[in-house]
Amino acid sequence: MTSDLLDDLRSTTRQALAAGGGDVVDEVGLAGLLVDPRQGGLGLGYREAVLVSEELGRALSASAFLPTAVLAVTLLQYSETPAAVDLLADIAQDAAACAVAVADPTGRWAIDRCGVTAIPADTGEWLLNGTAWGLWTPASRPPRNVLVTGRAAEGTALFAVDAEVVAISPADQLDPDRGLGEFTLTDAPARLLAPPANAASAVSAAYRRGLLTVAAEQLGVARASLQSAVDYAKTRTQFGAPIGSFQAVKHRCAEMLLEAELADAVLADAVRRGSSVDAELAFIVATRAALTAAESCIHVHGGIGFTWEHPAHRYLRRARVNAHLLGPTTAHREAIARSAGLTAAERGR
Repeated sequence: MTSDLLDDLRSTTRQALAAGGGDVVDEVGLAGLLVDPRQGGLGLGYREAVLVSEELGRALSASAFLPTAVLAVTLLQYSETPAAVDLLADIAQDAAACAVAVADPTGRWAIDRCGVTAIPADTGEWLLNGTAWGLWTPASRPPRNVLVTGRAAEGTALFAVDAEVVAISPADQLDPDRGLGEFTLTDAPARLLAPPANAASAVSAAYRRGLLTVAAEQLGVARASLQSAVDYAKTRTQFGAPIGSFQAVKHRCAEMLLEAELADAVLADAVRRGSSVDAELAFIVATRAALTAAESCIHVHGGIGFTWEHPAHRYLRRARVNAHLLGPTTAHREAIARSAGLTAAERGR
């Protein structure tokens, strides 16, 4: 996509977010952003997906973009079963929301730690039992399907389950617009999406894309926090002058800008390279930028930044929840350490 078209996509997304109303995924048709046009999607790439996610983060959108348009679509793209093809079409053409539950109780995306068992049923479907950790978007439309991994005799496979037969126990979150919690399945009828031969690759690809998507959202949070702080520093006066003229405030805003620009550069490089390690690094750097900017934004605003009436606290809430959305922080740092060949002792220094 050319730079002009990217600008158009950014502008359209921003306008839809500013207009409010329903989920921007429905309003702009973003559910099928990564889906092949032959299946009713837009057929765009990950550069475009990252751009959209940044705008969602900037607006603190309660969108189903991450679990549905990114994670679910990526998982389904690694399967050619009829059930997977049908689900992709439902997402692209009907914006059917999905939940994704492929993590263990610590939030780690480790297919070998799957807590759900799968046994074949006489009907040709499968029966799933157990618990998994996953995410969805509670503020958007309810999920129609849950994509979950299950341990079968041949290995761990990927399945789809109707959301109505899954018990979802939300975890307490700082940000109520983020759905994260435990999914319990009891003899839940399931459709096979990807056999063990493809499931591991599907989960790995979805995790990598998820990291980039959340990194982009964190970048949006950082930029919005910076803009809010700068705007306030220009108008708030103290001792007869705008507080933005004071060196301490200038330096704090400059540090926020540097963190955001660094995160932007690392994210762009990660999208271009496409490796898991680069995605982990982009996530860590963007998360640091978001947390730094959100905390600094509150400090620049002073007392009003701590109130419920001001949105500053919402940026910090989103940044903190995003930091643990795809697993504990230690898991991301350990992945980078392993790629660098560091020993366990060296990682702890």
